[in-house]
Amino acid sequence: MLRKLFRYGYYQLYGRTGKRIQVNGETYTVSAHVARGINSVIDEGPLKLLCKLCVNADIVFDIGANIGIISTILSKRMKPGSVIYAFEPAPLSFKYLKDTARVQKGNARIVPVNAAVSNNTSPISFVNDGNSCTNHIAASGEQNTISITPVIIDAWCAENKVVPQLIKIDVEGAEYWALDGMRSTLRNNDCIVLVEVHGGYLMNNGITAEMLGSLIDSVDYKSYDPSGNQISNNEVINQAFVVLSKLPLVKETFQGI
Repeated sequence: MLRKLFRYGYYQLYGRTGKRIQVNGETYTVSAHVARGINSVIDEGPLKLLCKLCVNADIVFDIGANIGIISTILSKRMKPGSVIYAFEPAPLSFKYLKDTARVQKGNARIVPVNAAVSNNTSPISFVNDGNSCTNHIAASGEQNTISITPVIIDAWCAENKVVPQLIKIDVEGAEYWALDGMRSTLRNNDCIVLVEVHGGYLMNNGITAEMLGSLIDSVDYKSYDPSGNQISNNEVINQAFVVLSKLPLVKETFQGI
């Protein structure tokens, strides 16, 4: 009973305006539904890099946005009037993402997009177990699945008349298909892409190092490892994350990662 009363009072107090939290020593406003579950320190290399890369971007794509914490942190570092399009397919995660986008107070506006990203619009079987942090593409035989129709970034950009300067991709193994669906966007623009790579999943699903490398080659991009070293595109599948760029990246960008 006391727990229910506390929860009721908590959401009465913070539900409308969101809850202020501290992450890495800075203050952010997020959905009251998730505030108590967010770590006060997020010391991950990809986030540190994104914070450096987003500063001059007008439009950022956060693909695999989950509940919106990365978008919220980036929003504070971007220019006033800029926009983050946050793509998230899982229903519960998207619910919390929308609420955080509603209450957050950064420079960039967060626009939630309830969609998975792929290279075709064939429905994807997605695990939806009620935990906003564990949803993923379903393996054969997994329980609690839903069918999700993905979007293709090339088509989405054309329809919405937007071009990102920075793209973050964290899609739990579906990164090859996400990249394949944005070839024209990458080939015709100078987007920087940070990709979290799930090599085991890719190889288990028929994607070889050569296939991933060939895809990156096809859009005239170079690959950089977490230390800022340029690597062969065929080596990308063995990395935890990489930065893809058409233009050379200076080594200083990666300092402190």
